[in-house]
Amino acid sequence: MIPPITKLLIKIDQLEWDLAEIKKELEKLQAPVMKSLTSEERKAVRSARVRAQRERLRPSLENTLGKPDPDIEVPTAEELQQLLLKEGIKPEDNLGSRAIIKERERRSE
Repeated sequence: MIPPITKLLIKIDQLEWDLAEIKKELEKLQAPVMKSLTSEERKAVRSARVRAQRERLRPSLENTLGKPDPDIEVPTAEELQQLLLKEGIKPEDNLGSRAIIKERERRSE
């Protein structure tokens, strides 16, 4: 006999698979609609999806990393760019990308 909890987990797995299949089909249907939108409308759609994903991931991130300290001010992207420029780091040097590539190469060896 399969324990009830195991049955529920199996059902959840099936539902997740079904939802993934439905999502694929909806994304196929969405493609032509997206093409008919203006660039600002497409940007708004992408922003809404990113916000939804962020909210979905927030609990696991907080569980892993802890809740963010509300007293810490997080710089905007523009402020961060200015800080990097003040430190003499030029965007055209692509230091972040280079570090990622170097680490990938190191791991693939």
